[in-house]
Order: sequence, then structure tokens, then C-alpha cells
Amino acid sequence: MPTKPLQLVNLVGSDGNPSPGLVALRSSAQGNLTIDEQATVYYAESFNRIDFVYFRRFSDGRSSQILAYVVDNSDEKLDEKSLAELHLKVWLHGTAPLLYIAWPNRIDILTCARGPDFWENEDCHYKPVKSFDIGALSTAANIATELNKFSVLRLADGTFWEEPTNGELADYTKTAHQLLIQAVVETDNALNGESQPILRKLLLLMVLVKYLEDRHVFPDNYFSEFHTGATDFFGVLKGGDPQEVYRLLDSLESKFDGDVFSLADPGQQMLTSDILTLFANLVEARTIKQQRYLWKQFSFEHLPVEIISNLYQRFIQGGHGAVYTPPFLASLLLDYAMPYERLTGDERVLDPACGSGIFLVGAFRRLINLWRSRNNWQRPDVDTLKGILKRSIYGIELESSAIDLTAFSMCLAICDALQPDVIWNNLKFDKLRESNLVKADFFSILTKRNQSEVVKDGFDVVIGNPPFESRLSEDGNKVNQTAFSQDIKRGALPDNQSAYLFLEQAFNILCPHGRVCLIQPSGLLYNRNAQSFQAALFSKYRVDVIFDFVSVRKLFDAADPKIIVVLAGGSEPPKDQRITHLTFRRTASVKERICFELDHYDRHHVSQKEVETSSHAWRSNLLGGGRLSDISQRFQDMRNLAEYVKQRHWDYGEGFIVGSGGKLAPFLTGRDFLPASALTNVGIDENAIIPLTETEFHRPKSEALFTPPIILIKKVDSLPIEYWDKRFLSYNHSIVGIHAPSQQASELREFYTIISENHEIYHFLCTLNGTSLIGKATTILKQDIDELPYPEDLKELSFSFWEKALCEDTLKYLTDYIRLGQNSDLLTKAANNDDLKSYSEMFIHMLNSVYSNLKASNPIFFDGLTCQPFYFGDRPNLSWLTEQLTQQKEVELRKLVYDEEKYTYLRTIRILRFYSDNILLLIKPDRLRYWIRSTAIRDADETIIDLRGQGY
Repeated sequence: MPTKPLQLVNLVGSDGNPSPGLVALRSSAQGNLTIDEQATVYYAESFNRIDFVYFRRFSDGRSSQILAYVVDNSDEKLDEKSLAELHLKVWLHGTAPLLYIAWPNRIDILTCARGPDFWENEDCHYKPVKSFDIGALSTAANIATELNKFSVLRLADGTFWEEPTNGELADYTKTAHQLLIQAVVETDNALNGESQPILRKLLLLMVLVKYLEDRHVFPDNYFSEFHTGATDFFGVLKGGDPQEVYRLLDSLESKFDGDVFSLADPGQQMLTSDILTLFANLVEARTIKQQRYLWKQFSFEHLPVEIISNLYQRFIQGGHGAVYTPPFLASLLLDYAMPYERLTGDERVLDPACGSGIFLVGAFRRLINLWRSRNNWQRPDVDTLKGILKRSIYGIELESSAIDLTAFSMCLAICDALQPDVIWNNLKFDKLRESNLVKADFFSILTKRNQSEVVKDGFDVVIGNPPFESRLSEDGNKVNQTAFSQDIKRGALPDNQSAYLFLEQAFNILCPHGRVCLIQPSGLLYNRNAQSFQAALFSKYRVDVIFDFVSVRKLFDAADPKIIVVLAGGSEPPKDQRITHLTFRRTASVKERICFELDHYDRHHVSQKEVETSSHAWRSNLLGGGRLSDISQRFQDMRNLAEYVKQRHWDYGEGFIVGSGGKLAPFLTGRDFLPASALTNVGIDENAIIPLTETEFHRPKSEALFTPPIILIKKVDSLPIEYWDKRFLSYNHSIVGIHAPSQQASELREFYTIISENHEIYHFLCTLNGTSLIGKATTILKQDIDELPYPEDLKELSFSFWEKALCEDTLKYLTDYIRLGQNSDLLTKAANNDDLKSYSEMFIHMLNSVYSNLKASNPIFFDGLTCQPFYFGDRPNLSWLTEQLTQQKEVELRKLVYDEEKYTYLRTIRILRFYSDNILLLIKPDRLRYWIRSTAIRDADETIIDLRGQGY
């Protein structure tokens, strides 16, 4: 092992031992690995030249993440050409974002998570993004800072990709998988595949056959049997004889069965010589310059089979609003729904709206890995694979083309698990339609449950991404009506949303101890009209985890729905049930599809009582959780603004809505009109007031609502508000007005003054309890304004010091954090000394009621982490708390932070509290996210619990 080069990036510690997470291939110690790690290591061995896998291990049930492959080239056995070819293969596979190459006296870092900058002149070249030479370190002090950016310790705690310069090393849109899809789509466009289905099918078959070719499945000279001199499928196509192509495809179909190689198409278009010539010219890139590299660069030997399925799904016809699930999201959910340690191998898994089959392929792979782990990691034979598939994997799907795609995906998954010679000599695909894969409406299956072979025995796991549609099929309506009649508390199905009905009905086909894991619209948690349905459902079935992706934008390629995921069991929840609420954020690693980050502040717990009585806990957690929920609850029982206005008998409502064929409103037409854009946080721009030209109104409202004196409130979460008493002023439904009779003008103005003086509090409460952030980014509803508190005793609007801090942090940081994610100040900026001072002051203030002798020492910055020390009473005799951090002292601190016991916590939750004698250390990433006053409040609350638990 090249110890010194590996030490540069902390793959090896100062003591010469491998960093936790570094696993040697072909090592006797692999028996200690988890099943997912063993499967990864065995695959990495297929590259032949990989020596280590560096894993990030989690303590929350997720499979270990591949952070990097490491090559020991200390003997220089591999030249740069060989390493460039390895780089290409790893880039194509797409699971390891980085390659570390250790030479005798240097270490090179190569990126595999962006475009192929190593590809020039139709060949690959060795191009590290960074290179660190041992000899240069003693002469260039600035290298040390740069070196820290590439430390694997930053990979291990997930902060590597949040470093702005490191973020340039990843670009999901230019990864191998995305470029291949883009290239094939562009070729299909050039072929006019939409109107030439036979050319589209040929293109897809070419991709499929190339996958088998690159896996070395076909015998030597196989293609020459169909066209003299042909060495591959393209050679036969290029020959231009339709009968040769048909004979080849018939041969493959006869060989493998399963309708995989059929060229039949709905239009029954026939191949001609002209069509084949056109196809060959375009695919060979005689007319499409962009595709010149395609077939040479994209070896399919190491491309995951999901990519081929993804290509096929792009071209399937029909569909019913399906949004296909990205692989890294499917993997995350399978980790929780089918953890290896809980699998028996006999599970029955159903996706009730299987689409392209991504969940079923993932479940199938897990069961294959489980079988291999129990059989000394030997490859299963064809019968074993078919047995697992037949026994365990089931899908229901309404669209015929999607069923075909799922069947195709399962066939590829079988191929992926077999050796090439076994595929050719022993494999015949089963026809899965109407056995394991059923073309049907899920609800129609439920209405005939006793007659259905698919669902009558129940399932251990029901997982998937049902369609989000506000309409039900005929059978869906029957199922819904039956559910309503059996449980009156459940109420009507909100928005007639089919995805909610999929979730509810999935529990009815679970085996004892089974689990449901279904993607849902975020409205199940956040829409008011879904509250009673959600509460009834969650009180009937034990919900274990809510995965909340509301903050994550563009998670799906084809659309941008706001989603949550419900993981639940079929039994009734115990009274002390606490649902884990995980609020995923839009981080750089999520944007680039590398990993979902979850830190300590993204983990929340919602009690069963809160679930059944309040809808605000979810939203409070979205904004940071902790005491925010207490603030939200405190204002729930107060008199609200709408109630106060009603007591005063003032006119109150939204402005007019224009509508052709509506009512005439002479009191509006031609009068002064205030555009919503003219009402801002600094008042009304009177220059923007214009005459109203519209004549017909769907909702004209009453004349009084536009007559002064009036208070105008714009329906955005920053709550622009203004008092107007000059003249009649019309406005549309984007503004809410409050009108009082002229004799009550002074009371209305006083009311306005109170709201204005407490504007920041109202803005905060609107953000905390309203509908912005979930729907349109800043737009709110009139109901949000209605529910703003206006208590009998206005002193109740006062905030304590910690409530003010939460209010200010929410408005200054957290709303942008939700909207902007990796581009927000919380993730782009590192906390400086002033930030640490504010944090420490709040932390000490919070603990002072219990521990009055707590003091802060100077913060310590290292490895992208910040250590904030505190001490009780007398200053401890530790020089590194006060003096400049020397290299030796940094080594001591590293040893404290990165020992095996604590390392897992930093990797998983990014926060470490360390207690020793009278010292308290808080160690977290250096990003501002971890060092604002609201996190100090939560840290203080948890520290008090820790200290009391330890007897202090």
C-alpha cells in the first residue's frame, strides 16, 4: 500500500492504518462487510484494476455509498493509457463519483461525475482534475489548503460537494447515463422516430444488442451468418437487406423468447432497403456530427441495465401522467422498505403502478444479493434467478407499453446476474405478462381480490410511485365509496386524488408485518383539505417514516412534483408512536444525483397525538423543527384576524376576478385600479394606478370593499400592507381588503398600526403556518391571512429572546434555504468568527438558566469542520483551546474527532457533541447552516438532556 500518497487525502491515517470505510478488494476481511458492500466489492473486482473501495457508512439504515474507487499504482504497473481506459469504464458505470490513483510519490484525483473531459479525438486520455506531489508539499504552503478540499474525510461526512470548487467536479446533465440518453434521443429525432416507429424500434434494438455484444454474449462470427463479413448488429443493418435483418431478429427471438427482439409495431411498417440505408447513415453519424463518438465511447459492459430501460421508457406510447422515478430515489426507498437485515428471501413484492419497473428491478437485485451472500457469493444459475423472480416480484400497470417495458427490464436484470456463456447457452426469458406482471387497473384487481391470483396471498412489501391524478377510474370510484362507507372518520378522498387511494388500499393487501412504501403528493401533509383524511389514515395504520422532499426541486427529469413518501406497516399504531419525519434538502450532492444528505437538523419526530390533532408539526419541521412547533402551537388557540374583523362587522375579502360572460359592475369599470405589483413592502406606487378597462367580472365583490378607508394586504408571504383613505380604489383577487365605515376610520387605522408594528412577527407566522413554500414559492391564500393571530391581549404577540431569534433566522435564512438549497447563504457561506460568536452567545444564554458558569473559547477551524469549545467554571489546561492550532495539535484533534466510534455520527448526522471533564466540544461542518442562532437553540435543548442524562 502506498501509505504516504494515501495519507495526503486521509485514505490512510497518520498511524498507517486505513481510514474507516476503505475496503481492500480481494481481501480476507470482506466477511465483515454488509451485503450491499460485498455486492459492490465483487462488482468492483470486475474492473480488474481497482484495489480499494471507499465507502460512506450510515447509521440510519441506508446502504453504504460508494465515495471513490482507489487504485494502488505505487509499482507503476499501469501506464496512463491503461488508467484512462479504466477512467472511461468507471465513468460509464456511474456509481463512483471519484477515482483516486496513488503513484509512488503523488496522488491523482479523477472525476467520474461530469462530462468526459478525458475524451479527445475519439479516444480517452489520462486527465486528473487534481494532482498532489509529496515533494511539493514542503515548498508550497498553499497546497495544504487545497489538499484539505480533497480529503476523503470531507467525502465521508458529505461536505465535499458543498465546497464550491469541488462542486465543479460534478454535473449530472453531462454524466455518461444522461449523455447516452441524450444522444439516442437526438438520433431518434433525426430518424423521425415519432412517425417512423420501425426506425425507433431498430435504434432501441441496436442499443440492446450492443449491451449483449459488449458483455461478450454472442459467439464468434455469429453476425456473419446473416450478412457476409458482419461483425456486429450494425454490420447487418448496414448491409441494407431487410430479409437479413428479419432473419437475425427471428433468430434472437427464438433463442431468448420473451418478445424482447420482436420488430412488430402498431403501424405494421415494413423494413425496406431505403429505410435501412437511412438508418445506417444517421446512426453512423454521416449526417449527425454530434453522434460520431457514440458507439465507440459508450461501451455497455459497465453501463447499468437501468439506463437501457430508461432509454426504452422515453419512447413508450400512451401513458397516464406517469412520472418515472430516478434510480437514486428508488434505491433510497428500497433501503428503508427492504433492508437486508430484515430479508428472508421469500418476500412477495408488489408495485401497484409499476411503470418502467425500477422498484421491481431494485427489489429483485436485493433478493439476488441476499441469495449470493448465503451461497458464498457464487452466481445463481438461470433456474434460481427465475425462481426468485417468479416467487417474489409482481407488478400491476394499466398501460400495456409500460408492462412491456417492465418485462424487458426484468429480462435485463436476469442477464446482468449471469455470465455471458450462460446467457447464450441456457437463458430463455419467461413471458411475465399475466403471471407476475398484470395489465390492469389496480383498483379493478382489488374489486376482484378473491378471484385474483396476484393479490390473494398478500404482500410483504408494496412499493412504488402511483400516478398523481385528480380523477378515479370506475373501479377506483367503487373502491373509494366502499372505503368511505366503512370508515366515516376518513371523510371524502381529498381532491379525488388517486395516489391517496393507492396508499390507503395498499394496506388491505399486506401480509402480517408487511410494509407499504409509496410516493405521494406533498398535499397529503400540507393541504388543509387533506388533514382529516391523513389523520384518519395515520391513526389506523402505523406510520414509521415520512420522507419529505418538498424542498428538493427538479428531483424528476420530466416534471417537478412536490412529493413525500410514506413508509408504514399495516398494524394499528401504539399510543406512544413517534413518526420519524425526514426533511431532505436541495444540496449539491442531491442536485447531481450523488447522494441524499440527511443531517441531524433534518431529523424530526412527530407524536401520534400531533398527527391526529394538528397539521402544523410537519411545516414546523420543514423550517427547522425544534421549538418552532411550540411557537406554532402557541398561536393556534388565539383569536385570529378574521374573527376580529367579523366582530367589528367590517367588510373583508379578496378583490374582483375578471371573467368573460360574467356580471357587469359599473362601480368598477373605469375607476382607479391598483395592480398587485404596485403594492410593495415600501407602500403603494401611486404612479402605477390606472383606470380599470374590464367590464365583465366573475366575482365583482361589493362596492364597499373598494371604498376608503381600507387596509390592503397582498397575498404573498412577506405580507405587504398599506392603509388607503384617499379615494375609491379597485384591486383584483391578488389583494385582500378590509373596509370600515368612515366613522370607524380611527379604529381601522389603529388596527393597521398594530399589524404594521408587528409586521415581522406576522410575516414569520405566515411563513410558519401558511401555504407558501409548499405551493407557489411566495404566494399565500386568503385563509393564511384569516388565521393570523390577533389576540384579546395584544401583549401575547410579544416574543421572548429565543422566539425572536427563531423568527429572524427563519426570515433571513431558512425560507431561502428551502427555495434555493445549495445556492442559499446557509450552504454557500462558511461561518466566520462573528457567526460563531452569535451562536455561542445564544447557546450560553439558553443554558444559563441551568448552568450559569458556562463560557465559550475560541473556535477551531480544520478539514471543512468547525469546533466550538465551551467549558464550565475555570478554563481548562488545554493549550489547543486558546493557542493557534499547530500541525501536531490538529493531529490530536483529528484523532478525537475521527475515531471509529464517533466517525459514524459525523458521516451520518454531521454533528458531534463531546463531553470530557469540564469541556464541551461541538464539532460540525463549517457551513453557516450549522452555526446560526436557531441551531444553537436546538443544540442547547439537546445538550441539557445529554448533561442531565450523565448526572450533571
